Amino acid sequence: MRLHTLVPSGNGRRKRVGRGESSGLGRTSGRGNKGARSRSGYRVSPVTSGIPWYRRLPIRGFSNYNFRREYAEITLRRLSSLVGKGIHEIDLQVLLANRLLRPGTKIFKVIGKEVLEKPILVRADAFSAGAAAAICSSGGQAVVLHSSGSDGSRSVERK
Repeated sequence: MRLHTLVPSGNGRRKRVGRGESSGLGRTSGRGNKGARSRSGYRVSPVTSGIPWYRRLPIRGFSNYNFRREYAEITLRRLSSLVGKGIHEIDLQVLLANRLLRPGTKIFKVIGKEVLEKPILVRADAFSAGAAAAICSSGGQAVVLHSSGSDGSRSVERK
């Protein structure tokens, strides 16, 4: 084998960088100015490039966050406005019909420590301790609706 018999390999011609200004790839050799990318030994991981650090970390442990129940809250003061209209039995349908809750609300909680003048019957998914005490002290009833399971059926428990 002699030099004049060598045939170029099929890889094509490599660009020779850093060979003077007039070569077109001199000075910074096409790497831009400063920073880790301009230095030798820098390599971007193809798997995690562009992914935030908190998504690269493994998920460990367990959290009940995904299984929380978020209630729409309504105060006793707003319920007492219905009593003024002559409504003494209050449930989800009554509140939606009177636009006291947003459409699409599934579960709600009664809160507050308002003093009620007339007894009312309230059916709700949850009550604060102060709201239940205020309703019962006025002679009314606070009925807790427990949804059981995924079929959406409900059982009633009286307080």
